[in-house]
Amino acid sequence: GDAAPYTKLCCKGFCIDILKKLAKVVRFSYDLYLVTNGKHGKRVRGVWNGMIGEVYYKRADMAIGSLTINEERSEIVDFSVPFVETGISVMVARSNGTVSPSAFLEPYSPAVWVMMFVMCLTVVAITVFMFEYFSPVSYNQNLTRGKKPGGPSFTIGKSVWLLWALVFNNSVPIENPRGTTSKIMVLVWAFFAVIFLASYTANLAAFMIQEQYIDTVSGLSDKKFQRPQDQYPPFRFGTVPNGSTERNIRSNYRDMHTHMVKFNQRSVEDALTSLKMGKLDAFIYDAAVLNYMAGKDEGCKLVTIGSGKVFATTGYGIAMQKDSHWKRAIDLALLQFLGDGETQKLETVWLSGICQNEKNEVMSSKLDIDNMAGVFYMLLVAMGLALLVFAWEHLVYWKLRHSVPHTSQLDFLLAFSRVGARPATRRAQL
Repeated sequence: GDAAPYTKLCCKGFCIDILKKLAKVVRFSYDLYLVTNGKHGKRVRGVWNGMIGEVYYKRADMAIGSLTINEERSEIVDFSVPFVETGISVMVARSNGTVSPSAFLEPYSPAVWVMMFVMCLTVVAITVFMFEYFSPVSYNQNLTRGKKPGGPSFTIGKSVWLLWALVFNNSVPIENPRGTTSKIMVLVWAFFAVIFLASYTANLAAFMIQEQYIDTVSGLSDKKFQRPQDQYPPFRFGTVPNGSTERNIRSNYRDMHTHMVKFNQRSVEDALTSLKMGKLDAFIYDAAVLNYMAGKDEGCKLVTIGSGKVFATTGYGIAMQKDSHWKRAIDLALLQFLGDGETQKLETVWLSGICQNEKNEVMSSKLDIDNMAGVFYMLLVAMGLALLVFAWEHLVYWKLRHSVPHTSQLDFLLAFSRVGARPATRRAQL
């Protein structure tokens, strides 16, 4: 005989389960087929295509799927009560955040850093040095009493070096003070250093974690959509043409529609790929579809703005021929499903996913050179300052000291460095 006009296939999904429940409650049988062009339905040159066209031209009694209820379609077909609430939503892709080059400084405010290294370290270093210099066992006191210089040559440079090593818990060769007062000051500083370093380390981890960035868009009236050329680079967004989403935007936001035409996508799958590859900044489409795709996305890189915020709210309905005798029975059955929670259960099974639609999330990843740039800049600056100090040291301690008569004031001045302490020792022995 003749070949069968239809091929029987196994179908599954949210709408299929709704259809099965309707057939059981309303008591009807059905033959299910897919429209040839795979479209929902749009009037092109006066002719309706897609699922709406099948119902309008009476080739089908009803059509079920992600059919958005709108005014134009409602003029030629009857829709059931909405069984899924939807509208227009915006999807964007998560992008990997970056760590600021100055992240290693951000655990403390600039004022704290200044207080720590300009005020506290300098003041405490001078205090420790002064206590040690005038201590009964100090180098200076031995000279003034006519004794041989057997005491410690503890300079202000050594004082700074000692306090610096305590702050960063460095195991470096240092000379400890001998005076009791100096030791007490060093112990207090050591306790302060423990608190300072522990607080810094605890806060640093939070600042070094990369946070995924999501482009913030408030809605279709956002300036990124209304004035995309004002952004740098220009904001790129689009939708799938010939659908209710494009029709709504074309009717209400003409300038926006003009810009987005060159970024429109052939299908939802193409749009998701473009988002992930960075070819598209935002994708505008049916909210229910976007929420579904975001929940099922591999890697959870896609997210709808505002935790699924919906604009131009409408719903999915079952399209039937005008004045269909099935409409009342189907409406009552759908309302029963909504009241009994059956629709919610099916949404949980089919439309929810493992991905959470959060605004941002943290992620662990390797830090590259850009993330640590601030530390390297600091090293370069330190090397430059070291060269300046090196030149200044030679100028002061190898040139100027020969032109200044040796006095007790010079001994105090030379005590500021290790180099300055040695000539004083040689003079005392002569």
